[in-house]
Amino acid sequence: MPYAIPANIKYEEKLLGPFTVKQTAYIAVGAGIIGYLYFASGLDFAVQLPIIIVVGLLTAGFAMFNLDRFLSNYLTFLKSDKKTSWISPAARELMNIKSIRGDAVFLKDGKSLALVKVTPINFGTLSEEDKDTVIYGFLEFLNSMNFPMQIVMRSVNLDLEDYLRALKRRITQRDDKIALAYYEHFSDYMRNYIKVSKINDRHFYIVVQAEKKGKDKEMVENLEIKCETIMGALSLSGIVSERLNTNQLVNFYSSYFTETFEIYETFISPITLYRKMWKESPRKSQEGEKTAKAEETKKPAEVKK
Repeated sequence: MPYAIPANIKYEEKLLGPFTVKQTAYIAVGAGIIGYLYFASGLDFAVQLPIIIVVGLLTAGFAMFNLDRFLSNYLTFLKSDKKTSWISPAARELMNIKSIRGDAVFLKDGKSLALVKVTPINFGTLSEEDKDTVIYGFLEFLNSMNFPMQIVMRSVNLDLEDYLRALKRRITQRDDKIALAYYEHFSDYMRNYIKVSKINDRHFYIVVQAEKKGKDKEMVENLEIKCETIMGALSLSGIVSERLNTNQLVNFYSSYFTETFEIYETFISPITLYRKMWKESPRKSQEGEKTAKAEETKKPAEVKK
């Protein structure tokens, strides 16, 4: 039975016993320094001993424990940006984004990207027939693709605040005191359980790329055709998917630098926050007036004596 050899196997020639060329070079340099210190430096033995120990440890670290790679990674980490926002020049330089428009991401190297969000399905709850349908449908999807794509899985913090607010709103509308008390215990339990257990939600995306050919309109049309092909092929397996529009793309990239996954704005600034608060305040006041009127209608009419 033939066995496929993995392509990512690295092999280095041995020069001195089990040591490679690089390891032998490190050992030779360390041995030379130690020999010079011991035989030709003329230093006292009390001074030679700690220096020889330090050189020996460094030699063993470079030769046996990849200390050079660790130092290189550490220096790169020190030089890199530790904290930034999604609207900073450092973030734009990191992402290589030129602009986001026309439901596409245009990169500085001339390429463009489109994202298709895939809604996951609970494969374990399906019947055997449905499982076979999904498996063979996904195989057909992979075999039918004649262009490169990338499948991305992202883990985000599970957020049930929208669900809890909607549930509380329904209970409040029914004016059920007992159910409201149960809700308070339930919401506290869910928030604490998610925080302690560190439960995450997984989002799946398919990244499609278009090379720099012709005008931007042609690239957008090429991405549109590829996204429709992907969504149509996935639908044969019962997998629901949608292409992210411009606002969703901005929210997607900005969410890597913020704690909130959905922003619902093209950008965040004091102006947009003020507008959002100003839009919500009249609605809240109207809801308060309606609630007050409803409570007045429920009160029994006073009998004049």
